[in-house]
Amino acid sequence: MKNQKLIDFATNPEQYSTGEATSWIDDENRQKEQRERFWNAIKDFIPSHCNSVFDIGCGSGWLAEFLFKLGVKKYEGIEPSLRNYNIAKEKNSNLQIFRNSLEDSDLESTFDCVVAIMMLSHLKDVDNSFRKIYELLNDNGIFIVVLSAFHEEYDRYQRNGRTYEVEIIDEDQYVDRSVNNTSYGIADINRRPEYYIKKANEAGLSLLKYTKIEDIGYSPKDLLVFKKS
Repeated sequence: MKNQKLIDFATNPEQYSTGEATSWIDDENRQKEQRERFWNAIKDFIPSHCNSVFDIGCGSGWLAEFLFKLGVKKYEGIEPSLRNYNIAKEKNSNLQIFRNSLEDSDLESTFDCVVAIMMLSHLKDVDNSFRKIYELLNDNGIFIVVLSAFHEEYDRYQRNGRTYEVEIIDEDQYVDRSVNNTSYGIADINRRPEYYIKKANEAGLSLLKYTKIEDIGYSPKDLLVFKKS
């Protein structure tokens, strides 16, 4: 029987309000370094004509500062975690940020670019989410994704000396959560990039780029860029 509790935890945004997540979010120096690396990874894929960006799982809205410097005129974000949302409204009160999940949202605006950095691993319904992303994009719009790389040997995978709870869902998906002596880390549903590529194609998004990023955080990342067909 599947460990439904672990799966539910991975899709619960309030995990960002407890345990190790709070210390990570509050570490400004670490956050600054990570954000610059994420930005450097995605900036070349934001179209030169891009005037509007929608940020899924936007956290504090940190990406807006980089985008405005690039010349983007309109930024909106969505953030399901209450703690992260409150941080966003405190630090970036001028930004249009909604507190909701993508899956439960009913958005009417459209954008030249949609960005999802380290958040697809918390989706329950990938099919529905990708259909919504398609509807959010203007014609020829770009969807940029960054996520943790899928590990083939997930049952033996360790990093930084930690052990991991692992629940295998199927050959394309597994859930993991780090465990130390005092607390748990963030739980994620890790999926093969081919899984997302298939779901994106079914929603009407075509793959432009797939590559690995090795220098962000404690594990490799996958970068995928799609275009609305």
